[in-house]
Amino acid sequence: MGHLAVAGLVTLLLASPVFAQSGSSYDSRSGSLYNDSRNADGSTTIKGSNFGTGTQWNQTISPSGDQQATDNRGSRWNYNNSSGRYWDTDGKSCWGKGLYRQCN
Repeated sequence: MGHLAVAGLVTLLLASPVFAQSGSSYDSRSGSLYNDSRNADGSTTIKGSNFGTGTQWNQTISPSGDQQATDNRGSRWNYNNSSGRYWDTDGKSCWGKGLYRQCN
């Protein structure tokens, strides 16, 4: 699953009540297990795993919506919510939001 797709999925999952408190959620369609926890600084950390594929990933979302993560391939990525800037250790960079979003 792509970086932005994972970010979108996690953002959608955060909007659901299952992430209102620390806990776990299992997605039977994908076979993924999500464990989330609230941190002292108000951020939320989500650790995901998929036993079928043997992959793991994690993501931290700050109260402002900024995100940093390590995807299932071990690549790190960051997202700045106020600017819409995204960059990862594979060299991909995006900026802007909505129709004005551009990526290299």
